Amino acid sequence: MSVGSRVRRIYDRRPYPPPSLRGQAAPPALPAMEWVAAVSETAAGKVPARILVAGCGVGTEAFALARTFPSAQVLGVDFSARSIALARRLGRKTAGGEDVRFEVADLTARDLVRITGDGFDLVSCHGVLSYVPDAGAVLGNFTRLLAPDGVLVLGVNGAVHPSARWRPVLPAFGFDLEKFRDSAGLRDVIRVLESISVYPPVKVSHLDAGYLAGDLFGPLNRALPLSEWAQLCAHAGLHLFGTHRAFFAVRALLNLDLHALLMPRTRGGVARLVDALQPTSFHHMVLSRRAPVDVPWSDGRALLRWRPVLTSLYKAQWPRRSRDRHALREVELESPATSTRVTLSVPQWEVEILRNSDGTLTLRELLAGVEPAVPAKALREAMYLLYLMGVVNLAAPGARHAHGTDHVPDGLHPPKQRQGGNRWSGRKRATRKPGSRR
Repeated sequence: MSVGSRVRRIYDRRPYPPPSLRGQAAPPALPAMEWVAAVSETAAGKVPARILVAGCGVGTEAFALARTFPSAQVLGVDFSARSIALARRLGRKTAGGEDVRFEVADLTARDLVRITGDGFDLVSCHGVLSYVPDAGAVLGNFTRLLAPDGVLVLGVNGAVHPSARWRPVLPAFGFDLEKFRDSAGLRDVIRVLESISVYPPVKVSHLDAGYLAGDLFGPLNRALPLSEWAQLCAHAGLHLFGTHRAFFAVRALLNLDLHALLMPRTRGGVARLVDALQPTSFHHMVLSRRAPVDVPWSDGRALLRWRPVLTSLYKAQWPRRSRDRHALREVELESPATSTRVTLSVPQWEVEILRNSDGTLTLRELLAGVEPAVPAKALREAMYLLYLMGVVNLAAPGARHAHGTDHVPDGLHPPKQRQGGNRWSGRKRATRKPGSRR
């Protein structure tokens, strides 16, 4: 029996997520779509018309996306016929679930497009690709299925995933990795492994048998560093825009005022650096067929011709305007979707840039009349920090304006989705002279 057939047998026997969830919201490990919109440089106000959930299991995530985007066509595919049968059954009992289409399909099949169609604005694939023998074939299919501006949200196992550390150890405790049998003894051993594995802290001993069967006892579990996943994606024509882990890692750079040392790295480049220094057990990656915008962070004069675009990730509390454009002001930024709150102490000219970042004016135009002139270094560092945080994106000179305006409330995201356990209360206090970053 092939590896793929053995994996299919596992999920036919134990569909995942367990059908007992009966259409509850998507697992909390999924990234907020507000963040996806900001990192992927998606036009503000653009709502996906076609969504594919690849490896949908019993449909939990597909139902959540259908509720989030009620006007979208949502399709879920999985190679497990039993999982698809359960998904269809749950769809009839779940609010909005009757509008979700489910099909049995192999993600590696060359004719996958015949079943799914193409032109998807959003493809979501979580906890699937690590268990597929031919990951390259799946990624190639995703490239063909995506619309030119479509976004792939890919969740895959990282280099320090429990499977990478624990699978080699389990035989020493008398367990055959080819034969999964749930028992109190097995879960006691897993608790031992959890206790010894200090970082990253992972607790799985209480999870459903389907999770343990696939992650610890399946025939395949590809757990790779981000650099290797990104290389596989690049080979398939997919560009890395960023990762969820890196978004939170930059908080230390904000608090220590060290962010400028990362220029001119893109968010994807910062993500690679973060994973090299602090490997994670799971990657939430944002990818697309189009490449990230190449902002000239090292050239202050060229940067002035670019147009800042406020994303929908944060809500701002603006201070009262000051006539002194170099006076330091406090801006409160909050992102309920990522449980992020930060206070920036910045010059009034930076506040005005943020308030007017609707993609119609260049930085040169936004800074017209500011005296004394803003130093190029201060401008580059200020905009780069806002870019890393996902507060703004930048549109290239002459590029078609497609980002909407800062008053558009919704991008590629649900209105009130929260992610637990990720609160960041960062404060950047005034330590620099007016007109400079330091």
